[in-house]
Amino acid sequence: MDVYDNKQISGRIYFMSLLKKLAPICFAVLLMLPSVSSAASTVTTDKPTPRPITVNINGAFISTDANPFIQAGRVMVPVRTLASLGLNYTWDAKKHTAIITNSANETFRMIQGERTAYKNGKPVLMDSEANNYNDRMMVPAKFVSEAFGYNVNYEKTRGILFIQSKNFTPDDNVLNSSDLKLARLAAISLPINYSFKPDPKAESDKSQYYTYTFASNDATRYTYSNGNVTTVVEIKNEIAEAVWQFIDADIPGYNTKTLGGTKPDYISDMYNDSFNYNNGSYIGYYRLSDGTLKTFKYKGNNYGDIIQSIPQ
Repeated sequence: MDVYDNKQISGRIYFMSLLKKLAPICFAVLLMLPSVSSAASTVTTDKPTPRPITVNINGAFISTDANPFIQAGRVMVPVRTLASLGLNYTWDAKKHTAIITNSANETFRMIQGERTAYKNGKPVLMDSEANNYNDRMMVPAKFVSEAFGYNVNYEKTRGILFIQSKNFTPDDNVLNSSDLKLARLAAISLPINYSFKPDPKAESDKSQYYTYTFASNDATRYTYSNGNVTTVVEIKNEIAEAVWQFIDADIPGYNTKTLGGTKPDYISDMYNDSFNYNNGSYIGYYRLSDGTLKTFKYKGNNYGDIIQSIPQ
């Protein structure tokens, strides 16, 4: 059956068919990973290449001059990233010291390789030392940001570090904008909250594939998949809440396996518009009112670029 011509195909079957078409590509990518990693590093590993952690500051995805990473359970970010918080940064090469200053002239001084830092001249013990990696000063994001009064949350499901000012609130006008691309981008820019324990298999830090899907002309609900687990998210009162998390084996005789939450009645509507990232490539899918499936390819430089306008 050709999914491009059958107008009666259900949204869920259409989407899983797309995954089947992508599976050979994903498999080929996985086959290449060991040789790539061995050429790039002297350390041999069987683990997939990790996906860089994404940083979102006050609702905006930002690009960094070096990839954030996790060290001893702490997310490390380039110190220059903190400039997006309105913080000033200076580096003393001779003393290997970084000094961060906010608008109130409060200072935070860190010495490369040491866990002891100095806030306004008083020593404080950081949860991880600041250090130099590939000529970039990397600092523990949570400790440094919270030292200046920011809220920090690392969302494991999508591998996103959220840093927010204490007085930050999402813009309701943007979330409900008539500009569908803008509204959808605002929706995925909210950290996902859970009323159930998210499954570790949903985490995307080791996945080079992920996809967002939406119902037609809607930004108030979306699904996020890492190619293994799908999470259904609803946006209500400027909060993103996971309502269902599941594995769909797509094998005859096997039912969808719920990992948390409850399957919503509207799930079959959630696959009209799809935005996919696969190891550096982007492709979008959408269905016309007559059921015809259309695709389009595009490029992205920033995590938020995965959301695009649907061609008219």
